[in-house]
Amino acid sequence: MTVLKKLLDAVEAVLKVVTLGFYVAVVVVVVFQVLNRFWLHLPIVWTSDLAIICFIWLGFLTAARAVRNHGHFRMALTLDLVGDGLVRRLLELLAIGVGLALFGLLTVKGYDMAVRGLREVSPGLQVPMIWAYLALPVSAALALLFYAEKLLDELSGRAREQRARQSIEDEEAI
Repeated sequence: MTVLKKLLDAVEAVLKVVTLGFYVAVVVVVVFQVLNRFWLHLPIVWTSDLAIICFIWLGFLTAARAVRNHGHFRMALTLDLVGDGLVRRLLELLAIGVGLALFGLLTVKGYDMAVRGLREVSPGLQVPMIWAYLALPVSAALALLFYAEKLLDELSGRAREQRARQSIEDEEAI
Protein backbone atom coordinates (compact mmCIF):
# COMPACT_ATOMS: atom_id res chain seq x y z
CA MET A 1 0.00 0.00 0.00
CA THR A 2 1.50 3.30 -1.03
CA VAL A 3 1.82 6.36 1.17
CA LEU A 4 -0.58 8.23 -1.11
CA LYS A 5 -3.24 5.52 -0.75
CA LYS A 6 -2.88 5.55 3.04
CA LEU A 7 -3.16 9.32 3.08
CA LEU A 8 -6.23 9.31 0.83
CA ASP A 9 -7.79 6.51 2.90
CA ALA A 10 -7.37 8.77 5.95
CA VAL A 11 -8.86 11.72 4.05
CA GLU A 12 -11.81 9.58 3.01
CA ALA A 13 -12.31 8.37 6.60
CA VAL A 14 -12.41 12.00 7.79
CA LEU A 15 -14.82 12.83 4.97
CA LYS A 16 -17.13 10.02 6.08
CA VAL A 17 -17.28 11.45 9.59
CA VAL A 18 -17.70 15.04 8.37
CA THR A 19 -20.46 14.15 5.89
CA LEU A 20 -22.24 12.15 8.58
CA GLY A 21 -21.96 15.18 10.86
CA PHE A 22 -23.47 17.45 8.20
CA TYR A 23 -26.24 14.92 7.57
CA VAL A 24 -27.11 14.76 11.27
CA ALA A 25 -26.93 18.56 11.52
CA VAL A 26 -29.34 18.99 8.60
CA VAL A 27 -31.84 16.56 10.13
CA VAL A 28 -31.60 18.04 13.63
CA VAL A 29 -31.84 21.66 12.45
CA VAL A 30 -34.79 20.97 10.14
CA VAL A 31 -36.66 19.01 12.82
CA PHE A 32 -35.93 21.83 15.29
CA GLN A 33 -37.20 24.36 12.76
CA VAL A 34 -40.42 22.42 12.09
CA LEU A 35 -41.11 21.91 15.80
CA ASN A 36 -40.58 25.58 16.54
CA ARG A 37 -42.62 26.82 13.63
CA PHE A 38 -45.65 24.51 13.74
CA TRP A 39 -45.92 23.35 17.34
CA LEU A 40 -44.46 26.18 19.36
CA HIS A 41 -45.34 28.90 16.81
CA LEU A 42 -41.86 30.41 17.23
CA PRO A 43 -40.26 30.68 13.80
CA ILE A 44 -36.51 31.05 14.16
CA VAL A 45 -34.97 32.63 11.08
CA TRP A 46 -31.40 31.37 11.39
CA THR A 47 -32.33 27.69 11.27
CA SER A 48 -33.12 27.71 7.56
CA ASP A 49 -29.76 29.36 6.75
CA LEU A 50 -27.90 26.83 8.87
CA ALA A 51 -29.75 23.92 7.26
CA ILE A 52 -28.98 25.26 3.77
CA ILE A 53 -25.27 25.75 4.50
CA CYS A 54 -24.99 22.27 6.01
CA PHE A 55 -26.84 20.79 3.04
CA ILE A 56 -24.50 22.54 0.58
CA TRP A 57 -21.44 21.12 2.37
CA LEU A 58 -23.06 17.69 2.58
CA GLY A 59 -23.80 17.61 -1.15
CA PHE A 60 -20.41 18.79 -2.33
CA LEU A 61 -18.35 16.67 0.07
CA THR A 62 -20.42 13.62 -0.82
CA ALA A 63 -19.70 14.30 -4.50
CA ALA A 64 -15.97 14.32 -3.72
CA ARG A 65 -16.31 10.99 -1.89
CA ALA A 66 -18.20 9.59 -4.86
CA VAL A 67 -15.18 10.26 -7.07
CA ARG A 68 -13.07 7.93 -4.95
CA ASN A 69 -15.70 5.18 -4.94
CA HIS A 70 -16.66 5.30 -8.65
CA GLY A 71 -20.02 6.75 -7.63
CA HIS A 72 -20.36 9.21 -10.49
CA PHE A 73 -22.09 8.54 -13.76
CA ARG A 74 -20.03 6.34 -16.07
CA MET A 75 -20.75 4.47 -19.24
CA ALA A 76 -20.08 1.11 -17.57
CA LEU A 77 -21.87 -0.85 -20.28
CA THR A 78 -19.68 0.67 -22.98
CA LEU A 79 -16.57 0.03 -20.89
CA ASP A 80 -17.60 -3.59 -20.32
CA LEU A 81 -18.18 -4.10 -24.05
CA VAL A 82 -14.68 -2.97 -25.00
CA GLY A 83 -13.06 -5.39 -22.56
CA ASP A 84 -9.94 -4.58 -20.59
CA GLY A 85 -7.48 -3.79 -23.36
CA LEU A 86 -6.00 -0.62 -24.77
CA VAL A 87 -9.37 0.91 -25.73
CA ARG A 88 -10.62 0.50 -22.15
CA ARG A 89 -7.49 2.15 -20.77
CA LEU A 90 -7.82 5.04 -23.21
CA LEU A 91 -11.49 5.54 -22.29
CA GLU A 92 -10.63 5.42 -18.59
CA LEU A 93 -7.84 7.95 -19.10
CA LEU A 94 -10.21 10.18 -21.08
CA ALA A 95 -12.78 10.05 -18.27
CA ILE A 96 -10.09 10.84 -15.70
CA GLY A 97 -8.86 13.74 -17.84
CA VAL A 98 -12.37 15.16 -18.10
CA GLY A 99 -12.80 14.79 -14.33
CA LEU A 100 -9.49 16.50 -13.65
CA ALA A 101 -10.38 19.37 -15.98
CA LEU A 102 -13.88 19.79 -14.53
CA PHE A 103 -12.82 19.70 -10.90
CA GLY A 104 -9.80 21.88 -11.64
CA LEU A 105 -12.14 24.50 -13.08
CA LEU A 106 -14.51 24.12 -10.13
CA THR A 107 -11.61 24.60 -7.70
CA VAL A 108 -10.49 27.84 -9.34
CA LYS A 109 -13.95 29.30 -9.95
CA GLY A 110 -15.18 28.10 -6.56
CA TYR A 111 -12.30 29.90 -4.88
CA ASP A 112 -13.20 33.09 -6.74
CA MET A 113 -16.82 32.71 -5.66
CA ALA A 114 -15.80 32.06 -2.04
CA VAL A 115 -13.69 35.23 -1.98
CA ARG A 116 -16.69 37.19 -3.24
CA GLY A 117 -18.68 35.58 -0.43
CA LEU A 118 -16.66 37.61 2.06
CA ARG A 119 -18.73 40.63 1.01
CA GLU A 120 -22.08 38.84 1.38
CA VAL A 121 -23.86 38.02 4.62
CA SER A 122 -26.49 35.35 5.17
CA PRO A 123 -29.76 36.99 6.21
CA GLY A 124 -30.60 34.66 9.09
CA LEU A 125 -27.25 33.71 10.59
CA GLN A 126 -25.53 37.02 9.80
CA VAL A 127 -22.28 35.23 8.90
CA PRO A 128 -20.24 35.77 5.73
CA MET A 129 -21.41 33.60 2.85
CA ILE A 130 -17.85 32.37 2.39
CA TRP A 131 -18.85 29.60 4.82
CA ALA A 132 -21.32 28.29 2.26
CA TYR A 133 -19.26 29.05 -0.85
CA LEU A 134 -16.09 27.37 0.45
CA ALA A 135 -17.81 24.01 0.01
CA LEU A 136 -17.22 24.16 -3.74
CA PRO A 137 -13.44 24.72 -3.90
CA VAL A 138 -12.74 22.47 -0.91
CA SER A 139 -14.73 19.54 -2.29
CA ALA A 140 -13.41 20.11 -5.83
CA ALA A 141 -9.83 20.06 -4.53
CA LEU A 142 -10.54 16.80 -2.71
CA ALA A 143 -12.05 15.36 -5.91
CA LEU A 144 -8.88 16.41 -7.75
CA LEU A 145 -6.81 14.44 -5.25
CA PHE A 146 -9.01 11.40 -5.76
CA TYR A 147 -8.79 11.75 -9.55
CA ALA A 148 -5.00 12.05 -9.31
CA GLU A 149 -5.02 8.73 -7.45
CA LYS A 150 -7.16 7.21 -10.21
CA LEU A 151 -4.75 8.53 -12.85
CA LEU A 152 -1.76 7.00 -11.07
CA ASP A 153 -3.63 3.70 -10.65
CA GLU A 154 -4.55 3.63 -14.33
CA LEU A 155 -1.05 4.49 -15.52
CA SER A 156 0.59 1.95 -13.21
CA GLY A 157 -1.79 -0.90 -14.09
CA ARG A 158 -3.26 -1.17 -10.59
CA ALA A 159 -6.68 -0.14 -11.88
CA ARG A 160 -6.66 -3.02 -14.37
CA GLU A 161 -5.80 -5.44 -11.56
CA GLN A 162 -8.59 -4.02 -9.42
CA ARG A 163 -11.08 -4.43 -12.26
CA ALA A 164 -9.97 -8.04 -12.76
CA ARG A 165 -10.41 -8.79 -9.04
CA GLN A 166 -13.81 -7.11 -9.04
CA SER A 167 -14.89 -9.13 -12.07
CA ILE A 168 -13.93 -12.38 -10.34
CA GLU A 169 -15.78 -11.33 -7.17
CA ASP A 170 -18.87 -10.43 -9.22
CA GLU A 171 -18.83 -13.82 -10.96
CA GLU A 172 -18.44 -15.64 -7.65
CA ALA A 173 -21.37 -13.70 -6.21
CA ILE A 174 -23.62 -15.01 -8.97
